[in-house]
Amino acid sequence: MTTFLFLAAVTALTCLGDYCIKLSTNHPSGLGSGLFWMGLVFYGLPAFGWFALMRAHSLASVAVFYSSATLILMAGLGWLVFHEPMGARQITGLALALGAVLVMSGQ
Repeated sequence: MTTFLFLAAVTALTCLGDYCIKLSTNHPSGLGSGLFWMGLVFYGLPAFGWFALMRAHSLASVAVFYSSATLILMAGLGWLVFHEPMGARQITGLALALGAVLVMSGQ
């Protein structure tokens, strides 16, 4: 359960960082906006969670779960919030990400 909570926190903070940086691209100050700097902080905080996860699990297994969760959440965020397209290529990529999770979990 602790692994799941750390992984969820790391993924959520990364997605929040991506969200802030995406918003900063439309801000007149760009890289100088507070949103960009908040995004950098949200990217840095997951390093503490990564440290805890890597102490107990292989990098490969943690990375697959993290990458897949991030990919799925960011695709959903792009589609729902930023109205970015979700075509056959994106859906296929998401399905392959889920397949990687299944392979790595031994299911």
